[in-house]
Amino acid sequence: MPTEVRTWPATPSATPPTSSGSSPVPSASIKACSLLSASDIRALAISTEGEEQETKTRSSCLWRVEKPLAADSYSIDVTFYKERAVGDLVTEHERTPVQVGGRRGVKALGDMDSGCIVALEVTAKSRVDVRAIGRNSAALCEPAMAVAEKVEARLP
Repeated sequence: MPTEVRTWPATPSATPPTSSGSSPVPSASIKACSLLSASDIRALAISTEGEEQETKTRSSCLWRVEKPLAADSYSIDVTFYKERAVGDLVTEHERTPVQVGGRRGVKALGDMDSGCIVALEVTAKSRVDVRAIGRNSAALCEPAMAVAEKVEARLP
């Protein structure tokens, strides 16, 4: 069962002020692979370069974390949805409210034991999902939150 099943009409995104004092980046121009720096990738023990996919409504990037035991390895997917709010996250599991940096979000297990998702609000109508994909969904919430903290620091 796919996590996202809804479609929404196009809506212009507002550009929120940044907490760092730098010039705001329009949320519509967020590129998912740019949300983790080279030092973030090293700190998170990510093994591969990000593979970016872009559509009119989203930008996503996929990385791999290789562990000594293949069963312990997992993927990290970061997806920016231009027109989907945090409240639009579709999952069959309970959504737990989280605060990452100054952003509200939700954390949930993925459907069909597919990992853990942390969805962060970018604007009232857009979000970034950080998903750790692999075996043992509950155990993947820790790395998903660690990645979400790094991603949040780079959001406009």
